[in-house]
Amino acid sequence: MSFNLSNIFKNFLLLLAGLVLSLILLEIALRLFPPFEMRFKPDRLVLPVNRRYVLDNTAKFPTKLPKTTVHTKNSLGFRGTPPPADFVDYLTIVTIGGSTTECFYLSDGKTWTDLLGGKLKQDFPKLWINNAGLDGATTYRHLILLEDYLALLKPKLALFLVGINDVGLGEIHDKPKGGFAGRIKALTNKSEVYSLGLNIYRYFIARSRGLHHEEVDLKTQGSLAVPEAVQQETLRQYREESLKFYRARLEKLVQVSRAQGIEPVFITQPTLYGPGIDPATGVDLEKIRLGEKLNGGLMYAVVELYNATLRQVGAENRVLVIDLAREMPRNSVYYYDYLHYTEAGAAQVADFIYRDLRPFLEKRFGVKAR
Repeated sequence: MSFNLSNIFKNFLLLLAGLVLSLILLEIALRLFPPFEMRFKPDRLVLPVNRRYVLDNTAKFPTKLPKTTVHTKNSLGFRGTPPPADFVDYLTIVTIGGSTTECFYLSDGKTWTDLLGGKLKQDFPKLWINNAGLDGATTYRHLILLEDYLALLKPKLALFLVGINDVGLGEIHDKPKGGFAGRIKALTNKSEVYSLGLNIYRYFIARSRGLHHEEVDLKTQGSLAVPEAVQQETLRQYREESLKFYRARLEKLVQVSRAQGIEPVFITQPTLYGPGIDPATGVDLEKIRLGEKLNGGLMYAVVELYNATLRQVGAENRVLVIDLAREMPRNSVYYYDYLHYTEAGAAQVADFIYRDLRPFLEKRFGVKAR
């Protein structure tokens, strides 16, 4: 059997040309007819401005949430009222985080940001508070939010409930640098095909970590014992491969916030899994099976690495840390899965944050309660 190298080369060129043409056509199609809302581009955010979502919860949340959720975004792309005309005269607060801040499946008025605002307004009448949480956002995305949006708005305070979306992340290089490679990266970042691919990849990574929204029946999950050697090796990998980058992003959040006149407040990430028995179901939340080699105790230990880093960075930079992870009860009445709150859970979160935040506000901003 003989091979005609010329024909092979021609076929390869035809295949390559077909692939390039397909990518071009796909790029055009995605720009003209985007299949779904993509908030995250490689180096920027696209906030959903003036949007209203009406969600049917009966399939995903049959017992834990109301049948319908109404979720509204304002002219800033946040949840809450538009900024007042005399913005500088108000005590202005923005809450920042991922899905446990945005509370996508809780209706307007039922998120912990809304409930916290209701409590604070009893003490500070000229208060404006908005929810800038974005489902899936990491501290890298929060930095983009600060630099591209909040630097212009300049609220007096930013509350950061962060950590869970940074689990396992190393250094992030989505923003282009100088030189030829930087120009190629900048061009790639403008591609809708590339953005779609990144978002799909991140979606499946999130699902693999249990970071998706769906009611969990704890009684059907079973239990799992993870060997001590596996636990220690897992924690070692997170310490060596991820935590230093998380620390650097937290430190930059503090730096960028204060450079813009925004005082940061850190909030640790609570979870349903961890030490203890669920009062509602009697399930051992430490032994509950989360994956093939993962149980509640190990995942809790992983998240606590990130919470401990946040506590430490807060202490070193004189940032108020509200330790919600230690205060929030592990009770499935307050969660519809392992991370996301029911309406009762959001109310509990608001209560704990209010308790620590109110005296800080009086001291830090000189605003006197009525």
